Amino acid sequence: MPDTSTASLHWDYRDGRVAAVAAAVVYSLWVLEVVLPGGGAAQGALAEPGSPFGEFLDSTHRTASILVIVAAALGLSLGTRRTRRWLLVSWWSMAAFGVLSLATSLLPGACRVSTDVACAAESLVEGGQGATLAQALLSVAAVVTALVSVIALAVNRWNADDPAWLFVAVMAALQAVSAVAVLVLAGILYWSSGDGDPGVPLGLVQRAHLVTVALWLLTAGIVPGPWKRAHDGQETAAAR
Repeated sequence: MPDTSTASLHWDYRDGRVAAVAAAVVYSLWVLEVVLPGGGAAQGALAEPGSPFGEFLDSTHRTASILVIVAAALGLSLGTRRTRRWLLVSWWSMAAFGVLSLATSLLPGACRVSTDVACAAESLVEGGQGATLAQALLSVAAVVTALVSVIALAVNRWNADDPAWLFVAVMAALQAVSAVAVLVLAGILYWSSGDGDPGVPLGLVQRAHLVTVALWLLTAGIVPGPWKRAHDGQETAAAR
C-alpha cells in the first residue's frame, strides 16, 4: 500500500519563521506608493479613499495580518513549548496585534492601515463616512501590542544570554520612539478637532512606524532563539 503519511499537513517551526518574515515584507509594500496610481498624492494618510493604492493596501494589510497570526500561533505551539514569562508575552502580544490589525482592516472607513492612528483620529473628529470610535481604539491597541511584543522579545533574549538581545533591543527602542510620536501627534490632531492638514511630518512619522513594525517582524523571524524547543532544564530556564 502506498504511504500516505507524507500527504498530511505538517507544520514546522520554520513555517512560523517564514510567516513572520513574509509579514514583514508584506507590511512594507506601502513603499510602492511612489509608483502606484493614487499613492503619491497622500501626505498624511497612507492612501486616499477609493484610490487604487488604497484598495491595494487593503489587500496587503489583511494578508500581513493573517501571516502575523500564523507566526504567533506557530511560535506558541511549535516553538519552545515550556516557554514562560516574557516569550509568552511576546507571542501573545504578536497574536493580539495580528487580530487587531485584521479586525481594523475589516471596519468601514477611509483608513487602510490599522496603525494609522492619525487617520482614524481625523476621520472620527471630522465625521468621515464609516468612521467609528472602535477603529480609533483598535488602531491605538494595535500600536501598543506591537510595542509590547518587541519589548518582551528583547527582555526574553537578554534573560537567555542571547547575543541577539542587543539587536532586538535596538528594534524595540526604534519602535518605541516612533509609536510614541504617532500617538502624541494623533492625540494633538484629535484634541484640535481635526483642524488643519496632518501634513508631511505626521505622514513621515506614520511611515517610520510601519518600518519599525516590519523590522520587528523580520527580527522575530530571523532570530533563532525564540523558536528553539526546550530539551533540558538549562534551556527552559534561559527561555523564561
